Amino acid sequence: MRKFLLMIAALAGLGMATGVPAQVISITNPSFEANLVPAGEFRVFNPLGWARYDPGGIVNQSNNAVGGLNPAGTTFFIDPVPHGNSVALIYLEQRAGTQNPGAIVGLSQTLSGNLLQLNTRYQLQAAVGNIASGSGLGASAGFGFADLSGFPGYSVQLLAGGVVVAEDNNMLTIGEGRFATSTVELLVGSSHARAGQTLGIRLLNLNATGNLVERAREVDFDAVSLIASAVPEPGSYAMFLAGLGLCITVGARRRLRAQA
Repeated sequence: MRKFLLMIAALAGLGMATGVPAQVISITNPSFEANLVPAGEFRVFNPLGWARYDPGGIVNQSNNAVGGLNPAGTTFFIDPVPHGNSVALIYLEQRAGTQNPGAIVGLSQTLSGNLLQLNTRYQLQAAVGNIASGSGLGASAGFGFADLSGFPGYSVQLLAGGVVVAEDNNMLTIGEGRFATSTVELLVGSSHARAGQTLGIRLLNLNATGNLVERAREVDFDAVSLIASAVPEPGSYAMFLAGLGLCITVGARRRLRAQA
């Protein structure tokens, strides 16, 4: 009976040490499928659930735009779309006199009801696409061939209270026509300046200065996810190890007595 109680104590310590299962935090329209875009075409709109982030006010200049793209049947991507059929696009002109280098544009979403928690590990992921040159189909064919060579840089940001608390600032090298997965991790301990504030996500085209011969510089995003996992406090580990140690000690003594 005593051994059984000690085992229960150890398991209780293990439960506190491992915490609750990982929580998948709900994101509206995480794969940008809500706004239907026909195969091979692109559209200008703010994707459902996402707000345009344009602190420099450049989207309404020239042909700068945010919207959605369904690359099926085009040469825009070698890789398949990471999830579904469509991706979000952030398209910025790079012509002399209109390029606005460094004026970032993006999409953001506030995750209402989800607050930055203490003793929690956050993992934010998003597929980032480096679109290749090509022509659209259907209603988009009239735009003709687009030289989309080059890459203006990207950022994937985790926010709390509207302030960046973790980000991937253009750490991936992404080939033309390829997608790569950006991963942003934040480990929150027993205290944090932004604890209790609402979480948010921001996806950015950094609009880095490039070759002005290039017609445009575009970044595409897809398959956004955010997972939160409880992290134990140091005391929880101590309780687990203590309980486990007791079980091991009692078991060893009983084996020795049995052998004697």
